[in-house]
Amino acid sequence: MTPGFGLHLSADELDAWLDATLAPDRARHLDLCTECRERAEAERELVQQLVSLQLLSPAAEFADRVMQHVSLPAPYAVRSIQPARRRLFATRRSVAVAAALAVLLVGSMAGSVVWTLGHQATLASIGGWVLAQIGQAGWIAVQGVASNLIEQPWYEAARSLFDSPGRVAGAALLSALAYLAGVFALRRLLALPTQQVAHASA
Repeated sequence: MTPGFGLHLSADELDAWLDATLAPDRARHLDLCTECRERAEAERELVQQLVSLQLLSPAAEFADRVMQHVSLPAPYAVRSIQPARRRLFATRRSVAVAAALAVLLVGSMAGSVVWTLGHQATLASIGGWVLAQIGQAGWIAVQGVASNLIEQPWYEAARSLFDSPGRVAGAALLSALAYLAGVFALRRLLALPTQQVAHASA
């Protein structure tokens, strides 16, 4: 640092000087500081040399010549299907087996559609029975959980806690305070730091 003239110019300030947008007080530092003036002149010379370089662009057929030497493999799905297709059409027997499987698949799908259209009442009754069984199983599960909860040794103490309205209000207040404290702590943890990070100067 040059005594009495402040900090040396930063890289951004040198760019501003090249664009003639440097603040007057910093430009005055540049006039008085030999080190900064030498850096600024070196920057200006480098920029002038870069500007004077000839712009090069590839020939019009460059991309075509490059792509002639590039081989793009077929996608994996295509590569995996090709051997199976060759085996499938290798003999008349394999073609017949493939055709029979295709007919069987299409026929079973068509038969399923026809049967579904003709037996909608049966399907509706089966669906209703399944829903009833699911509801019954769910209700049995709820009853089992409730009976298991009642049989716990701490259940009577917890139940007596809520016998009076004052205890219920106190428990609700404590729960609300705990929730607010958790939200406040989470907000503090997720808050972005506001202090500025000091940048090193040249």
